[in-house]
Amino acid sequence: MTDARLVNGDLALDASGNVQTVSGADALFQRASVRLGSRLGSFVYDRTLGSRHDYFAADPMAAQRLELLLNEGLTGLDNTFVTVTDVGESIEVTININGESRQTEVRLYGDV
Repeated sequence: MTDARLVNGDLALDASGNVQTVSGADALFQRASVRLGSRLGSFVYDRTLGSRHDYFAADPMAAQRLELLLNEGLTGLDNTFVTVTDVGESIEVTININGESRQTEVRLYGDV
């Protein structure tokens, strides 16, 4: 699998102005990150892409609730799940795909 590389939600360009690409495991993790950060139903070409973001950071069960919502957004991806490690000013998660894990910050983009 090959995809356009995203950096902070924007296409990454090389020195010539061409779109950079990612492939293999990097593309799979990027695909999961996009689903986690996008609001469910906001992408006009695929209304099933994304996850629900209705949680309250002050809630003592916020991490558990958010983990359920984010994993729901990953249901279409094989062997992929997320574990929420911190909910505060940012959302820190561990994405697990095919036995490989990567820690990242989820940015809630909203509409895409």
